[in-house]
Amino acid sequence: MSTIVLMRTDNGKTIEICVDDTLVIRLDENPTTGYQWAMEEPNEAVVALQSADYLRSRSAGVGGGGQRIWTLTAKKTGVVTLRLKLWRAWEGETSIVERFTVTLHVHEAREGHILKKP
Repeated sequence: MSTIVLMRTDNGKTIEICVDDTLVIRLDENPTTGYQWAMEEPNEAVVALQSADYLRSRSAGVGGGGQRIWTLTAKKTGVVTLRLKLWRAWEGETSIVERFTVTLHVHEAREGHILKKP
């Protein structure tokens, strides 16, 4: 089991992970602007969402930003595309100012075989 951490610079990448690996996505966010990251429904059969949290930066003052953090676990083999959007939910799809997309190829872990990690 491994933990793979993805950030904004991983947008558009294809990542190879193994069943039981943990995937953490960390994206900068400042909810006081009204814009928040949201994840479209992942394929829970392949990759299950464990948690979605917001962590305010320790150095941020009032109205400062932080990071939205999702933790997912690879459950079974398959290919799934995770899609996230930075938007104002009450304004709908026209308010999207940024997207984050990553494609996951989930493989069975094989003894003695190490997949290339980002």
